[in-house]
Amino acid sequence: MSSRHLLLAAASAGALLCTAGFAQAQTTPDESEVDQVVVTGTRIAGRTRLDTLAPVDVVNEKALTRTGTTELAQSLSTLAPSINFPRPAITDGTDHIRPATLRGLSPDQTLVLVNGTRRHATALVNVNGSIGRGSAAVDLNAIPTIALDRVEVLRDGASAQYGSDAIAGVINLRLREARSGGGASLNVGRYATNVKTARNTDGRDENDGQTVTISGWQGLPLGADGFLTVSAEYRDREPTSRGDIDVRVTPARITSRYGDAEVTDSTVYLNAGLPVSDAITAYGWAGYQKREGASAAFPRIVGDSRQVPVASIYPNGFLPIIATDIADSTIAAGLKGDLG
Repeated sequence: MSSRHLLLAAASAGALLCTAGFAQAQTTPDESEVDQVVVTGTRIAGRTRLDTLAPVDVVNEKALTRTGTTELAQSLSTLAPSINFPRPAITDGTDHIRPATLRGLSPDQTLVLVNGTRRHATALVNVNGSIGRGSAAVDLNAIPTIALDRVEVLRDGASAQYGSDAIAGVINLRLREARSGGGASLNVGRYATNVKTARNTDGRDENDGQTVTISGWQGLPLGADGFLTVSAEYRDREPTSRGDIDVRVTPARITSRYGDAEVTDSTVYLNAGLPVSDAITAYGWAGYQKREGASAAFPRIVGDSRQVPVASIYPNGFLPIIATDIADSTIAAGLKGDLG
């Protein structure tokens, strides 16, 4: 409950007591008794996630790194049952900025916080037949897993407290806070899959989607009691292909590329805190990610009207490639503490 709502509740309670006191002077004692008082919210300190009425999942950094993937959204969908991370293909820019959903609602109906502050939404509007068509959601994969201490997921509607963008729930990303220590990791993996399709029931072997991720973090002292934590990550992912045989061409063969897009991204995050007095602490964080991707559109086969203008260049048809160049940056700073 916000402080404004608390004041309104207190004012309403005061008005109720005044009315009851006035009625006591005019009527019998039985008629002046308050039948029932209901408290709809509280600011009681010390409540844990096991005591709260709303379901809250807390996922730490160790659990995220054990999921076998370095994508934050994919890791959360494995650990938190209320989070879904669909992996669309042939959906334009959504192949590169894939939205996550909470409780099956639209991606932009989940409020994403970083250290309790609203995270900006991506500039991409999901189009075509992608998940959350018409919405612009937060790109969870723009934040490296190595930069996080834990993730708090409120998997219940919280629009009364946070606004309409929290209809599905709230995801709070808590950045790592360390003034010493550090770590680094190297992850390499690929898919070895037997792909069975409607026109190829025997299946075919695919070895693709190789992903190399290099990440690390370092804690540095800032002043006598402050901290500065630096985190960085580099990821290179090759595309995957799970398309079926195209019988419209001769000889029949696979003409599409249906699967994960090719993506290369580099990310740096800084998180800092410094006490300026006994009651006030300065805080701030900044992050930047550079991402380049390449995904496929629908193939243009021979005779396709979209292939005719370039038939002299691609006489056997061609596969269009959607290339993206994405930059995501964020910065926040402020003071927190007690006044009075």
